Amino acid sequence: MKTIFFVIIVTAIIVAASCKSKAQKDAEKYMNQIEKTMKENSPANTDDQQKTSTASGTIPQGMENIVGEWELVGVVNDINDNRQVDQVERKDLIPATYKDYMKLNNDGSGLFTTARMEGRYEVNEKKFLNWYDRANGRHRVGTIISVTKEELHIKEPGGSGLLIWKRS
Repeated sequence: MKTIFFVIIVTAIIVAASCKSKAQKDAEKYMNQIEKTMKENSPANTDDQQKTSTASGTIPQGMENIVGEWELVGVVNDINDNRQVDQVERKDLIPATYKDYMKLNNDGSGLFTTARMEGRYEVNEKKFLNWYDRANGRHRVGTIISVTKEELHIKEPGGSGLLIWKRS
């Protein structure tokens, strides 16, 4: 399973590397972060690992819709830097080259990425989403721009890309 996931990630990186626009480079950066996360946090023997204790489950006001299952649709470049997915930007959506997945539970526990990495998440008062793996290692997901019943928009940390997630 790890080998298949690694091949998928490498393929996605090669495809992304052939792109030239800033948004496509931001998408490549995001895929590289996912690959790095998977390499650093894939346990050698998952049977020996214990489940991470869940977070407090505190979800900031207005973020209640974040609970649920999400699949990454793609990335758009926030051209006008207004932290919104405008219709013009949506037309230039770069589709996800792999299926990225998040399941966020009420109690702060969840699953993340195609490998279904167990862990927990936190959303701080600035609406920044952090993911913590089994070893309690932190992975910065990004700032939640908007969340509705159907879509979740997250601004990449340090990038101009807006990740678009659809409820699955």
